[in-house]
Order: sequence, then C-alpha cells, then structure tokens
Amino acid sequence: MRRIKYFMLTCVTVGCMALTGGCQGARGEGVAKEKSEESVITEASRDEKGIGKEEIVIVDQLGKEIVLDGVPERVATTIMPFPYIYYAVVGNSDHLIACNPSSLLAYEDSALKYMYPELAHANTEFVDTSFVVNIEELLKLEPEVVFQWNYMEEEIAKMEAAGIKVVALQYGTLEDLETWIRIIGKMFDKEKRAEELIAYFHDSVGEVTEKIDTLSLEDYKNILIMSDNLKVNGSGFYEYYVGKSGAVNPAQDLSGEALNVNMEQIYQWNPDIIYIGNFTSMQPSDIVENKLEGQDWSVLDAVAKGQVYKIPIGGYRWAPPGVETPLMVKWLAKIQHPQLFEDLDMRKEVSDFYKEVYGFELTEAMLDEILNDTQDF
Repeated sequence: MRRIKYFMLTCVTVGCMALTGGCQGARGEGVAKEKSEESVITEASRDEKGIGKEEIVIVDQLGKEIVLDGVPERVATTIMPFPYIYYAVVGNSDHLIACNPSSLLAYEDSALKYMYPELAHANTEFVDTSFVVNIEELLKLEPEVVFQWNYMEEEIAKMEAAGIKVVALQYGTLEDLETWIRIIGKMFDKEKRAEELIAYFHDSVGEVTEKIDTLSLEDYKNILIMSDNLKVNGSGFYEYYVGKSGAVNPAQDLSGEALNVNMEQIYQWNPDIIYIGNFTSMQPSDIVENKLEGQDWSVLDAVAKGQVYKIPIGGYRWAPPGVETPLMVKWLAKIQHPQLFEDLDMRKEVSDFYKEVYGFELTEAMLDEILNDTQDF
C-alpha cells in the first residue's frame, strides 16, 4: 500500500495554528499529524511550484478552456461534495470563499469540521441547494473562478456573461472523480499530489477486490440502496462500489438515482441488506421498527436479520463519489462478507486513512461519530 501524507501550506504558519485550534476546540483531542520522511508525498510535491501567478489553462468537462492568471485565491463552488475533495488535494486555506449551503450542512455532521475550520466561514448566500446562482451576491465576493455542474448551462452562461470564469464539472463515474482531482491539482499546482491521491484510491480499493475476486457470483449479497423512503438508487456510480464490495443491486436495471418504487417492488427484490443514504433524515429504525405509515417492512429478509444500515458521513457523505470511496467499499465489504473480512477493523482503516490522506489523527470520539451511527435500533 502506498502511503499518502496530507499537507498544510507550509508557508502559512497561521493556517497550521488554525487547524490545530480547530481540532482541539470542541473535543480537545484531534491533532494534526507531523510530517514524515516515510510519506510518498515529498516536500517538493506538497509545494511544487508554490502559489504563483503563471498563467494556468484548465480544460473543463464541457471541453472548454479556462485561462487563469495564476493560482486562484478566491474560489467559489456550487457543487456539494467539492469542498472536501478540494481539501484533500489543496489543504487548509481560506481560498475557498463560497460554497453550496448543503455543503455546510454536511460539514457540521462531518469530520471535515475538525480538519478544515476555515470552511465554516464560507459564504453560502450566492447559491441555493438547486445550484441556481444569485449573480449580485456572487459578484460581491469577487471570485476568480467558480465551479458549477456541466448540465447547469443557463447558470454557466449567466455567470460568464457577468465576466466570471466558470469551470464545469460532471458527476457520475470514477473517471469523472479522477478528472475533478486532476483539474484541482492543475489549478493549484498540486498535480503530483493529485496523481498520488488517485493511485492511493486504487491501491486501497484493490485490497478489497483481491479478496472479493475469490468469491463466486452466488456469494454476492442482494442489497438495496435507498436515498429516501420508497426511493432507490439504480444504475450510476453506485454500481462501482456495489460490485467492488461483492454485492448486486436488484435495482441496477433502473437508470438514475432517487427513483420512486412501491412496496410490492421491494417485496419482489427482498434484499439481504438495506442501506439508507445520507441526504435523508430516514433512519434504519424507521424500517426495522415499522414506523413508516402504510408500509410493512417486517417480511423482508434484511429486516428479519437486522441488516439495515445508515451510510456514514466522514469528510463528506460516503454515498456520492469522493476521496473516501475506498472507505465506503471496505465498510460495505465488511458488512456483506464478515467472514472473508474478519480481520478488517474499520476503526483502524478509517483512522489510518485519515492519517495517510489528510495527515490528521482522529480521536476515538471522532471515530464514533463516523462509524457508530449506522444503526439506531
């Protein structure tokens, strides 16, 4: 396993102090890990060219070229998971000045608040949760570049007409995630760092697939991923971690996410395990204890065996693609194939991941927050 070491902007000692203070604030225990010569990421790869003002050309996921005067110091994003992916590549900084309000909602429930206290001050008034931008509010922030979804064409045109540079990103595949990481890496002179993160991602998932490959398809678990009550996720990125963790999704022939279904359909699927996403307040106890009016979940195998789980939130929600997807794959594999992964300690996996990727040491209480709220019955 390659070892990856997170970094802080070494030229800004104030940023280091802010991180330490943020981690020791509410719980007084989290500590930033010191630099180590064992890390694959060298000092040169952390700093690379430094914060300079050489022209940078980015090609976004619409195939459009965006020319920046140098490494931007005022960045805004409408994209919900963007802040924690940005943090994984760039590190602690106050350059991310604005984000989606939903990003901060997740932030308050995540470990990111301990690692990246500066994000708490990000402006959220320029955009709503449907990614529609208020140009007047955005212009007040004087962003050098804004990240927006590629399908929000009218919003992109609106911003560009106001003289704002926009980078369009696409959602849905592992390749898209890798492109995000590479775009961020190039924009912030962290290209080597970006490639090391991608390599670490694949190495980490490979630890699971090496064992999963010894199974036959008959050993795969039948799982259902619910985004909300009577809403399931079909094809899409979910296929990646479902397959890598040794499972099949009976809804995989349905295209998209948050798809409406009825109880009769769920009875037909009769999943072995049910997972509930992080964008809903719905909890495992709602299903296991039959709290949902007009619905009887008790006849399902997953309920009879107590196999209903809430997907964790780490640096961000684990359900969408992100830098912590390898942890999602391991968590699923441990639940689905406990004997095959009996030596897999998820607390140690998460702790080691945070040390290697973020350079941050989680406390036991922080690990509890991530892993102990997956079942509430």
